[in-house]
Amino acid sequence: MFLLDQLKRYAATDRIALLYQGQAVTYRTLHRQAEAFAAYLLDVFGNCDAPVLIYGHKEVCIPVYMFGALKAGHSYIPVDTTFPTERVAQILEQASPCLTVNLTDAALPAAKTLDASALAELLTKYDGAFDGVDRIDDQHVVYTLFTSGTTGKPKGVQITAKNIAAFDEGVAPWFDCNLTDGVFLNEISYSFDVSVCALYYALSRGMTLYTVDKQTLNDPRALFAALRESEIDFWVSTPSLAEFCIRSEQFAEALLPNVKKFVFCGEVLTKKLAQEMLTRFPHAEIVNAYGPTETTVLVTAIKVDEALCANVPSIPIGYPFANLQARIAAPDGASLPEGEAGELLILGDCVSPGYLHRPDLNEKAFFTDRQTGLRGYHTGDLCRMENGLIYYLGRMDGQVKLNGFRVELEDVESNLLRVENVARAAVVPVFEDGKAVSLTAFVRLEAADGLSSLARAKKIKTALASTLPSYMIPRKIVAVEDFPLNTNGKIDKKALSALA
Repeated sequence: MFLLDQLKRYAATDRIALLYQGQAVTYRTLHRQAEAFAAYLLDVFGNCDAPVLIYGHKEVCIPVYMFGALKAGHSYIPVDTTFPTERVAQILEQASPCLTVNLTDAALPAAKTLDASALAELLTKYDGAFDGVDRIDDQHVVYTLFTSGTTGKPKGVQITAKNIAAFDEGVAPWFDCNLTDGVFLNEISYSFDVSVCALYYALSRGMTLYTVDKQTLNDPRALFAALRESEIDFWVSTPSLAEFCIRSEQFAEALLPNVKKFVFCGEVLTKKLAQEMLTRFPHAEIVNAYGPTETTVLVTAIKVDEALCANVPSIPIGYPFANLQARIAAPDGASLPEGEAGELLILGDCVSPGYLHRPDLNEKAFFTDRQTGLRGYHTGDLCRMENGLIYYLGRMDGQVKLNGFRVELEDVESNLLRVENVARAAVVPVFEDGKAVSLTAFVRLEAADGLSSLARAKKIKTALASTLPSYMIPRKIVAVEDFPLNTNGKIDKKALSALA
């Protein structure tokens, strides 16, 4: 695998791989620790290829466990500490990992666990014991990321070494900014696929990951202090982070004088934000990109400049990468001519082999193209194409992108129905400038509860916090006596959206 080969190359240097809270990890140390962990896995589990689950947030040892797992022939599953205990338990049940690396004090229902202090012990016993043979090929599953599912349970997207190689090849022309090294902003949770840009693109090129955790991101003073000291050259994030930062006049070229490129993905980039970024950072290039988890992070991109902003009604998601195919299809699968709206299909080596242990979902989401033999994925995104440029028009189903995270509305609804005294629930997104900014839940109660709207909402949100990540919890909870119905007798979500 190209990344592991590059890590070996940089292991002969003292180049910094990771910076986090004053800790600096060199490529030499990263490689040495990953090989010690690989030697441990081979000693304890032999040729077993069950995944390794890594439970943590932004600890500098997380890439050690990821790359060590790969060297030993395992895949890894990153699970962030922001996930509720019940969701973590669901992931553990589905994934059946051979080992759980728990970097927290939380108790997890795992058969075999390493804690945060284990790495020092592994180095003592296994330092230098790895035989140097990386046990991974193109078809090997590298990682599985669990995303929101329509049944109320998460689903695991598997990504192979071949998929990641396709991502790297496709994204390289858009990411290149003539850096032989440099500093890359690493602020995205390892449980979110955009983190692959840092882990695989940046590290394979000898860059330094300047890591920012959730606590810092939520504290403007701490965040700006971190950005001021970071000296970053390369920024990848959702537009939401930039929107948060841009409220302050400090967020400008003087704060980040080295930055050469901003890449935005994960949600809609508005013209308003794009134009403000161009004003604040006149010497940096801005790229808008798009891609589902199932097609390995990113599959389209476009450079955003003043000319583009002046000539389009909304910022397009870009041109398809050169090593894949993108089609706009009618419901019957037939390709549509330019200008017509339909479902975006992605075909190529970037497409995942499928969801973990979910043949039912795989049959619906993935396909093999008869003409080309390419593996394809139904994105469920409504798009149109003009002169090869793709415009995103929204979701075709009940899925939205919220603050960069993909949320199945049915997942939230299923969990609402588990809350005491909730008889029926419907969830709708609230949009601003074409971007989902929050969720509103409408609920019908089984019986009057005598609570004020504020007290009821607080009680329901508290209950949801035990089963859903914070980003999936609706901002507003509205109790209704009856739901509006459409002509099919179903809940009229358009009417609810108007109320929201």
